[in-house]
Formats: sequence, structure tokens, C-alpha cells
Amino acid sequence: MLDTKVELILDVPTDFQTDWLLILSTHRSDRKFPALTVHIPGNWDKADMGGAPRTLNTAYASRMKDLLLALNEKNSLGWNVNQEVDHHGPTCKLPIIFIEIGSSEEEWGNRKAAEIVAEAIMDSINEKKSYNSFVGAGGGHYAPFFTKLMLESEDAFGHILPKYQAANVGADTLKQAMERNVEKVDTLIYERKSFKAPDRDKLFAIAKEIGLDVEVK
Repeated sequence: MLDTKVELILDVPTDFQTDWLLILSTHRSDRKFPALTVHIPGNWDKADMGGAPRTLNTAYASRMKDLLLALNEKNSLGWNVNQEVDHHGPTCKLPIIFIEIGSSEEEWGNRKAAEIVAEAIMDSINEKKSYNSFVGAGGGHYAPFFTKLMLESEDAFGHILPKYQAANVGADTLKQAMERNVEKVDTLIYERKSFKAPDRDKLFAIAKEIGLDVEVK
């Protein structure tokens, strides 16, 4: 058991001998809305909340999709269920996924929410199904467009570049998003009209430079 005082985004141990890591955590938001979330940790630019700057972790999109589907199925509370974009630490060599209860102390102490998370993990932890996996680009922090695709299609998304990080993307980070995946990823799905035109054009040019196909939806 980890000490409850451990700051997960800074100090979580990541040197295990295992295929991938699943971190059970709390999610904090100033909006304080009830939510069940999953995401890959990592930083598109600065590392203000742990991890290394401009460094993405290895995504396991198929396993994250199964977790999200299970959360949505078990969600008897009617809370928001979302995939968040890459953000915060830690940085590690293993594939890593966070599953979280948000977004304030009131929700963190909700026993039913904890049961939903536990049941979702138990139902999906041994899944072996593999989905077509992509990089996503567009939208806000809670990635409603990509969450919907995760829940309603056969597509899976690991790394997602939000519009608030669009100006910071470079060949260094986009190449990581293409390469640091358990599954093969060769296509970026762009949420139509999500970025300002200069940022969109820059993103598409970088994608072409590194050999990443682009599909607009």
C-alpha cells in the first residue's frame, strides 16, 4: 500500500516488473463537479504538476478504452465519465494509466463511486481485446469529442493534444505521441474547427514531417 500522503503525480513508484501500471487517484477541479475519469499522464509542454517537461508516457489505449467503457456501464450515480487529455506526472518507462474520482473532497469520500471504480477495474483488468488506436487533437481538457468516440465506436485514443496546448506542439512531442504507444499508431484524428487556423496548419505540417497521417472528423 502507498502512504496516503504520497503525491501521486510526483512520487508514485514506477519501477515495477510488470506490463503496465494502473494508478487509482483523485481528480481535483475548481469546478468541483462529480466525475469518473481516465487518462495518460504526461506533459505536452511545461511540467508544472510533475513529470518531465515536453515528455509523454507510453499509452495503452485499448486498456484505457476498456476501463472507460466499464466505468460508463457501472456509473449508477449519473456522474460525468470522461477521458482527459495528457497532463501531469509522473514520467516513467512503463505504459501507465490513471483512473480517478473527481472533483472535490465530497466526491472523493463517496463510497459508491469507489465501488464503481473497483468494479470497473475488476471487470476490465484482464481484457485482451485490441482496438484501432489513434492520436487525438482538439477540444478541451475533458475531451468530450474523443470520449464519445471511445464510448461509441471501435476506435481508441491514448494521447490527446488539447486546443490549449496547440501553440506548444512540436515535432518532438508529436513524434512521441505517435511512437509511445503499446499499439501501432499511424494516424492523428483532428476534431474539426478545434484549433485556430495557424495552429491547425502547423500541426498538420508537423504530422506530415514525421509521417503521421491526419484524418479530420
